[in-house]
Amino acid sequence: MHEVWIDAILGSWGRDDFDDHVTFGCRVGPVAGSPGPAATLVNGGEVAGDSPIFGRKLSREEGLTHPRLAEFWQMVDLILERDALVRRHLVGT
Repeated sequence: MHEVWIDAILGSWGRDDFDDHVTFGCRVGPVAGSPGPAATLVNGGEVAGDSPIFGRKLSREEGLTHPRLAEFWQMVDLILERDALVRRHLVGT
């Protein structure tokens, strides 16, 4: 089993104002005690540049209490369920 790192920017789109953007991040892969891959919240946008489009890059701690955390997990679930390339990389099928 491999691992996948996912960053997602949540906020308003279609304008040049990024004030409401927040970036979450997670790692999906093997975790001790879990028979399959598990998702773990990490610092958002850690390897990304400093472009304003990322808005506020949330630390893991900030992300855990952020009101949009559930939306981020929905996006992660959608990617893992529907993106064949990501799934193939993660579990080989």
